Amino acid sequence: MQNEAQLATWNAYQAAWAGSSAAEREQLLARSVADDATYADPTTECQGRTALMAHIEQSQQQRPGATFQNDKFLVHHDQALSWWTMRGVDGATLATGTSYARFGDDGRLTQMTGFFNSAPAGNQ
Repeated sequence: MQNEAQLATWNAYQAAWAGSSAAEREQLLARSVADDATYADPTTECQGRTALMAHIEQSQQQRPGATFQNDKFLVHHDQALSWWTMRGVDGATLATGTSYARFGDDGRLTQMTGFFNSAPAGNQ
């Protein structure tokens, strides 16, 4: 059951990257990401949920309507790997990658680190 709860948390986090409203994004992240969580990918680093929300908003402006598809998810000992595909509004693949995450005692994400197999459009 722990794996199902962690997958649900991860899915809420990924959903926040979709073209959601600011209020919906805030709700999804409050449910899935710790206040002091860290985020990093090859293009940026963020400290705290507020900074992450700003980064996601910027990403949505660069790639309106982009969504993430979770291709594979592995979890053990409050750590996870996710293989994902970023898709455009038309369903075309914009990027692929892998993310590493850690879960805190309350079940929310405390660290997210993304690795790109192919750079997102606009980040080449």
